[in-house]
Amino acid sequence: MKVHGRREVSFERLEKRRQAINERVEYERLRLNEQIDRKEAKLSQRLNHKQAEIVAAALILLDKEGLTSLSLRKLATVLDMQAPGLYWYFKNKEMLIDYLAEEILNKDFKDLQPRLDNEPWQDWLSATMNRLRKAMLAHKDGARVVAGAHLYPAVTLAKIFELAIGSLHEAGLNIVDARHIIMTASTYTFGFVIEEQASPSMELIGGHIDDLAQDYPATAESIRAALQANPTHDNTHEFNAGLKLIINGAKK
Repeated sequence: MKVHGRREVSFERLEKRRQAINERVEYERLRLNEQIDRKEAKLSQRLNHKQAEIVAAALILLDKEGLTSLSLRKLATVLDMQAPGLYWYFKNKEMLIDYLAEEILNKDFKDLQPRLDNEPWQDWLSATMNRLRKAMLAHKDGARVVAGAHLYPAVTLAKIFELAIGSLHEAGLNIVDARHIIMTASTYTFGFVIEEQASPSMELIGGHIDDLAQDYPATAESIRAALQANPTHDNTHEFNAGLKLIINGAKK
């Protein structure tokens, strides 16, 4: 009986050891798959499943609270994760913003096409900048997110620049002028939307125009003229008026 009992104890120990080894192997397998997944995602410029889940939640939090209040710790709370676990997928807020920018732009620029041979580059550029503005306006502080992103991993932004410069160059502009035009138009678009999302509307400013005129008469006069030209206070009208000046200036 004693021998039999010792054999049972020995078997139980071996079984526990086998289970522990299997658990360790499974843990290492999952960890290795995660590393491979992350590497493949980086190489193919896509997110793995967990990163995509985090970005989706971050976009919701961005729309709710804005860029300034967005933090990895707050995001971890929303996702019911520990903050260190979140840092495994995004090492800092800057990296997360890059992927947020890519998500924002990718929705509107999946099917971006180059300029057609018979299409004036001015019309193509105007449509593209309006499309960029629309994409950024779709999310709170969207312009700040996109304007502050790196061209990798925000590859859609890089693709827009590449296609735009190439389209203007193929239309007959030299490559340096094409780049300057695109940089000027895109910087204008970023700045306009940042102001659009942060500043009071022209309609609200117009309500205080008499007070403004006492110290800033030229500014007040320009606002009155703008309101007369744009009585519906349409920001799209204002945006395209400025963009037209850039494009027409480039034609000369």
